[in-house]
Amino acid sequence: MSKIKLSFVWGIFITFTFFTLLAIHLEFFRDNQEPLPIDQSATSKRPADTWMNIYQNNKKIGVVHRTFTDRDKGFHFGENVSMQINTMGVTQALNISTRGDLNPDMTVSSFNFDLTSSLFSFNAHGFVVKNKLVLFTGLPGAQQKSEIPLKDIPHISGSIYDAAFRANLEKNTSRSFNIFDPSTLAMRSIKVTRNADEIISVMGKRILTQKYCADFMGAQNCSWLGKDGDTLKETSILGLSLEKVSSEKAQEGIAPDGSIDFTQIASIPANIQINAPEILSRLKIKISGTGGLLFHMSGGRQSFSKDVLTITKEQISPSVRQSTVNDLPPDIAVFLKATPLVQANHPQMKAQVDKIVQHNDLPEQKVRKIVNWVYRHVKKKPVLSVPNALEVLQNKVGDCNEHAVLIAALLRTAGIPAQIETGLVYLSGRFYFHAWNIAYTGNWITADAVFNQFPADVTHIRLVRGEGSEQLDLIGVMGKIKLEVLEQTK
Repeated sequence: MSKIKLSFVWGIFITFTFFTLLAIHLEFFRDNQEPLPIDQSATSKRPADTWMNIYQNNKKIGVVHRTFTDRDKGFHFGENVSMQINTMGVTQALNISTRGDLNPDMTVSSFNFDLTSSLFSFNAHGFVVKNKLVLFTGLPGAQQKSEIPLKDIPHISGSIYDAAFRANLEKNTSRSFNIFDPSTLAMRSIKVTRNADEIISVMGKRILTQKYCADFMGAQNCSWLGKDGDTLKETSILGLSLEKVSSEKAQEGIAPDGSIDFTQIASIPANIQINAPEILSRLKIKISGTGGLLFHMSGGRQSFSKDVLTITKEQISPSVRQSTVNDLPPDIAVFLKATPLVQANHPQMKAQVDKIVQHNDLPEQKVRKIVNWVYRHVKKKPVLSVPNALEVLQNKVGDCNEHAVLIAALLRTAGIPAQIETGLVYLSGRFYFHAWNIAYTGNWITADAVFNQFPADVTHIRLVRGEGSEQLDLIGVMGKIKLEVLEQTK
């Protein structure tokens, strides 16, 4: 298999996994127990300006600058993240900026989140009013508004660990929080445990610290805090870590060979070679290392029992005329609607669909034409972004994530219900994280615009189905999941 195919089959991993793990350190959270008792003395001592280097296996790949200042009616926080990410030998710059205002009781008043890379950008901003969080996401001038109901006004802190610190969490005790991720508009639970205190070396000094570890979707992240609650060191999965440094040290350059290829270290070796996967009719695989996480393993072409997954290639029946929205069951018709990142029925989407398909085309014909058009016109290149269908249509470049959101938007605009699936696909002796689609033409059929497949080959292993929040579930299996091919049938 050619390198270019390996270079874009890296799936949802970089954007959601890397960003989410970093975002835990400066995130929105709502305690799902009683309100946290705030230690005001710890809050007042908190440094207003902090620099941290980002390392991967002890080589610098980025820097974080955090600020926290008093205001007349509350506080202002900020975090800037700059890093270099390597995917299949292509190193790209990624910048993340998060800012906002807090009320005197530390609840969030407003926030603004920006993610920019060489080709793409994403913005989410919002504010809390009464019992809801009002959000705006997407491209400037074309943002989608959404609202998230809240039982309590969310809080924000310099890190999720700061909440545990200010709550005076006792050693060997845990507390759960719900965090809000602006890139996926999702609430997720995170459990923080205070471990035994440790002495670590920071900026040439040995310091007694409080150690906290967070379990996020099965992935462990740990932080060491000083006596004033200042974050001194953090570690995460796949060799990622952060360490407090001086501003001068932070300005030093990034290691030219610092970033290890995330695509490779997140991939899974196969026990046997799979030749010509596109001609296989069935595949049996034993799966382990999921940690008991409930994935979307069964249903449709997949059957899962006793750790063995059987994938059977779909047979496409002769199409009938497209059903109207009124004829579709509600649980299927919902996948014709636009979402913040899948802008179905946008004027630009309608104009493009009219160029690709004919009004009297059968549903199967529409799917094939749209998949083929995206395959031919979207340049296959790994990018760092929160996938946005309208932006992909304009730039016509991206990896599997960009292909999948654009396919979903075009199909829905053409009257074909469509969803996004994320999981693993086989290439050259390994399974890589990947994203593709399913389209409804009387029943759900897989479609992959990266490979121009409809239906997709049986090495596409669905783990989750959804557009963002569901994909966060993959974080818990990074570096843990194992696959054993048991049987392949032509």
